[in-house]
Amino acid sequence: ALAVLTASAVRTLAPRAACAVALGGLVVVAATGLRATAGIPPVTVLNAGAWLAGLAAGLGARTLAARREVMAETVRRHERLQLARELHDVVAHHVTGIVLQSQAAQVLARRRPEHVGSALTGIETAGADALAAMRRLVGLLRDAAPPAPPPESLAGLAARFDGPPVYLRLPEQDEDGATWPPEVTATVYRVVREALTNVSRHARAARSVHVTVAREPGTLTVEITDDAPPAPARRRRAATGYGLLGMRERVTALGGTLHAGPRPGAPGWSVRAALPLPPPTGSEPR
Repeated sequence: ALAVLTASAVRTLAPRAACAVALGGLVVVAATGLRATAGIPPVTVLNAGAWLAGLAAGLGARTLAARREVMAETVRRHERLQLARELHDVVAHHVTGIVLQSQAAQVLARRRPEHVGSALTGIETAGADALAAMRRLVGLLRDAAPPAPPPESLAGLAARFDGPPVYLRLPEQDEDGATWPPEVTATVYRVVREALTNVSRHARAARSVHVTVAREPGTLTVEITDDAPPAPARRRRAATGYGLLGMRERVTALGGTLHAGPRPGAPGWSVRAALPLPPPTGSEPR
């Protein structure tokens, strides 16, 4: 009882309370030997050993939990810093388009004044797009953030994957994410990349990987499945993996959901993310 009480207190209580309980246990150990007339009683030795064992177990569990929390916070901080570094690139992309269209409007004003209206409409549309993107990115900055648009397409990512064959299926009208918002494109890319990394690390026995991206009204879903046989070690690694934590941070920041686990009724593993797509620019309130 002394060992269980000491270990539980040191593991879960606040530092001062944990120290108080541990010190109380030590007092109990010392009290068992006060009436001894010769030597140290066996019960005192037993209590001392139990107290030391409980103290060591509690400190070990507390240290491990603190280390995991630090690592999780490091992952979250890394996601936020990525957005902070790349926010400039997103803003520059939209502002550059506005500047170019403004220059074109000046030329049209001198040569073809009747076409200035369409140029101004383009500038207004570009400005609304920039404002919508900034609102989404600033909202993500409060919690977590996706990176800037990836340097390669999903097809390129699947082609260079060092593992089982990857079968990629994308919406025909989207051309590998060309019409998705930058933050959605980047998040889809990150989810697929992390899922493929997990396959290469924990599912070497898989014979194939299927990556499916589907677009529905207002929602974009991406699912990565493999056919590797069940492995208990993979479930444990997934429960404590920081890559999965990073994926969930990104998806949740965009208002989406992510599920990762064994495929129901079939061998292998599945990672499925659902991301809301923002409404068209013209439907957003000014």
